[in-house]
Amino acid sequence: MLGAQILLGFQLQGPFQTAFSSLPSDAKVIYVIALGLMVLVVGLLITPSAYHRIVEHGAAGPRVDRFITRAAETTLAPFALAMALDLAIAGEVTGGVSVAFGAGTAGLVLALTFWYGPMVFRAGRQEGASAMHQTSTETKIEYAMTESRIVLPGAQAMLGFQLAIVVTQGFAAMPPLDKASHGIALACVALSTVLLMTPAAYHRIVYGGEAAPAFYTVASRLVLAATVFLAVGLSVEMYVVVSKITGIAAVGVFAAAVSIIVLVGLWHVWPLLRRWRETQP
Repeated sequence: MLGAQILLGFQLQGPFQTAFSSLPSDAKVIYVIALGLMVLVVGLLITPSAYHRIVEHGAAGPRVDRFITRAAETTLAPFALAMALDLAIAGEVTGGVSVAFGAGTAGLVLALTFWYGPMVFRAGRQEGASAMHQTSTETKIEYAMTESRIVLPGAQAMLGFQLAIVVTQGFAAMPPLDKASHGIALACVALSTVLLMTPAAYHRIVYGGEAAPAFYTVASRLVLAATVFLAVGLSVEMYVVVSKITGIAAVGVFAAAVSIIVLVGLWHVWPLLRRWRETQP
């Protein structure tokens, strides 16, 4: 999670560097594709947390474990492709098209081999029992706190990258509307960071670290609320970055729209529909 969000932060910051404008047009197109893939990766990585909060109500069990495993397996492919595309861009800048092709291909093959290779050894392994067991309030609170701590470092890193963008020459040359949009995105990520840090402070100050059922409800809602603002912040930032790369505001709006649909869909709409369907007779 942290590595994916830091890489996404670097990609969001890249177009504001002075040397970015000298990249070939094909490299800029690849950059946009890699950026979109990393947004998808972050979305997939946070999906198990939202699923656990909304569908399973924080309970543990084999079904949650299987969902996390499948989410991880799904995430690795776009992550490998995004990393390969980034390597290809670096290779083109340093050594031309041939180096770009070699670096991208090598990165993709190595990542897929090492990440999906262990699945061969899993063949034939029996799955655990599907029945859910009762999960104590203390365990649910521990899961909620762990999930907030997993997302928090990446959100803080992204906030740092967004703050660094403000003092670049590329940002100074942007239109006022794009500057305001970046400010909105920065504010959303900052609010998401605050919300993710709140459960730990609330648990210590209000409940003295006790495993209170009321605190679990508050913690779950804070984590889910944080993902809403994170989704909005990422989507608005996609508009800013893609508009700057392409020079076409409509393309930036399209990228932002796709991002918000994917992120909110994965983190909120789909889990809520899944929970609603399971409550039906």
